Amino acid sequence: MQQFNYHCHTSFEGIFDGRSTIDKMISGAESKGFNTIGISNHYIYHPSFAHLPAVSPMFFADNQQLISLFQECFTAIDKTAAKHKIKVLKGLEVDFFPSAGWRRQFEKAIKILKPDYLIGATHFIRNNDESFLCNIYHLENMPAKISKSEKNTLLHNYWQNVRLSIESGYFDFIAHPDYCCQFNLCTGDEWRETKLEVVDAFTGTNTACEINTGGIRRIGRPYPDWWIVKELVNRNIPLLISDDAHLAADIGSGFTEVETKLAEFGCKNRFYF
Repeated sequence: MQQFNYHCHTSFEGIFDGRSTIDKMISGAESKGFNTIGISNHYIYHPSFAHLPAVSPMFFADNQQLISLFQECFTAIDKTAAKHKIKVLKGLEVDFFPSAGWRRQFEKAIKILKPDYLIGATHFIRNNDESFLCNIYHLENMPAKISKSEKNTLLHNYWQNVRLSIESGYFDFIAHPDYCCQFNLCTGDEWRETKLEVVDAFTGTNTACEINTGGIRRIGRPYPDWWIVKELVNRNIPLLISDDAHLAADIGSGFTEVETKLAEFGCKNRFYF
């Protein structure tokens, strides 16, 4: 079974959405016999947050403030890691946006922070110019005036965003590409071709895809869905298992189930650092 996890979150400074401390996450991985743990709190920056409802302390309109927070976090990870024997990596789970302005600020951040690795993620639906953003978890904050057709456009932009994050070349692997399905969005057969376009985007890139067991805990199957995992295996896309743990107790959860499925599908291409 895979003996590492590169995707987990901590409660650092009460800002990030993890529910366990850095020390508890590292200790939890050690207790499971893992040889490596990567801590990857959310990098969520966009200037549009300055004029949108403040629904989470993790959403930053000021990139320099977020950089400073991660400098403190990375220092704390290094100090805590020195007390343990397990290898500890510092990553970022990055909410990707395609605009040139966002990319400039993101490139500035990674040049300063020098993380060990980068995870690409899409948690937001957005309009074309990125003036409107809504985290899927906060869909209740969407203006009531948004029509069904407008919402459909926003959801198509979600999948476009996932595809563009894969093609950007920024990321070592992509997190939970069909995360929106957790909220009963894009679950019908009419979305199958759109999802296959995302699968096809992995082909010819060096970007891996995670099999995220957080979906097993929440909706009984991983992100992405098993049929997408099989498509990825058929295309020989590099895969890894992530638990997306926000609690130390969730480290390694679902790994056995995913390993069984990957063996059944004949997966031969596994990603690791």
